[in-house]
Amino acid sequence: MNVTVYSLHKPPELRTVLAERCGADQLVWIEKSCERIDIDHPEVAQTELLILDCQDVEALDWSAVELFNLRHPQATTALILTGDLDRVLMQAMRVGVRDVIARAELAQELVGVIERAHIRLAAIHGIPSVGKIFSFIPCKGGSGTSFLAANLAYTLGELHHKKVLLLDLDLQFSDASFYITDDASPRSLGDIIRRTDLDGPSLENACIKIGKSTWLLRAPSNPEQAIGVTPDQLDGILSVATQHFEFIFVDLERTLDPLSLRVMDRSDTIYPIMQTVLPFVRGAQRLQRMFRALHYPESKIRIVVNRQGKTEDIPLGKIEEALQTQFHLKIPNDFVNATAAINSGKPLYEIAPRGELSLALALWADQLVGKRSASTHPNSRFSLGEAWGRVVRRMAPGA
Repeated sequence: MNVTVYSLHKPPELRTVLAERCGADQLVWIEKSCERIDIDHPEVAQTELLILDCQDVEALDWSAVELFNLRHPQATTALILTGDLDRVLMQAMRVGVRDVIARAELAQELVGVIERAHIRLAAIHGIPSVGKIFSFIPCKGGSGTSFLAANLAYTLGELHHKKVLLLDLDLQFSDASFYITDDASPRSLGDIIRRTDLDGPSLENACIKIGKSTWLLRAPSNPEQAIGVTPDQLDGILSVATQHFEFIFVDLERTLDPLSLRVMDRSDTIYPIMQTVLPFVRGAQRLQRMFRALHYPESKIRIVVNRQGKTEDIPLGKIEEALQTQFHLKIPNDFVNATAAINSGKPLYEIAPRGELSLALALWADQLVGKRSASTHPNSRFSLGEAWGRVVRRMAPGA
């Protein structure tokens, strides 16, 4: 990886971390302030990790930073600052800065920045990681995001026999578990979030196993355990999870905070979930603006419309025109079976394996794995003939 550092004074802690973590990388120091960043400099033009050691944020050349990120979407930009970070976070995000580091925490935070840059670069170049991360975020409350994420995770594990982790990151309400289990075990994210020696077996022991191949890591049951959780702590759990599970599903809150941004940075795919009602359209547009500000490629964002088929809905074509994109999937409205599953605390696939919504989730799971399972094969004993055909047509991107 090509690493370029703008630093006028080259502080010892910065030199130490780079020496330890970038020994195999091409490291270039540019001993200048961040007041004038020469993005046409040959070394800067080739960089894949740009570190800006900024002594005076008021003098930072924000326009040059934005231009660099627009020209080099594959690169990671990190900003080191002294003082209050909160007042510049929004501006930094708008110009495409991925990490803002407090100088007092430089030694700890920069390590994670470098590791994530390596991971991101490997993904861009097609070097596969062990586990894939999929994040699910509601465009508005009540979209059914937690229900879909939980039941899709279970369906994929059962039909394809893959190790699946469902991470409930709704730290305030923790709804995902109620959709697929009535297990009242106190095990949760709070038991491991601050561990520095976490490994695969320890992570698995903190989860609740559901069915044959699905593990659920609940959000902390005690809200006090959720206070002070940092993006780096969460990042450590994700790193262990990708080495131990084949698929990681993360159920996110609607709030775009540092935790959800870290998860989405690392996600292979982000699924915004919406319904065909005007408030959801506005919420989707808001998310789209945020994704563009973060320079996420369009291929990473796949909007899913849930509960499709109600007569009072806004026509899909008008919504796609407003969003300037096509829906990735259209999930049918199966109110009776979904309600029965929710009230029983069991996965939908157990309650109604031949229902329209179950088949839709099975097809979605097929898509993620890249092959068809027996239950979604037209000639399988689980298929419903014409009903199966209707699901296929409804879920098709151009339908």
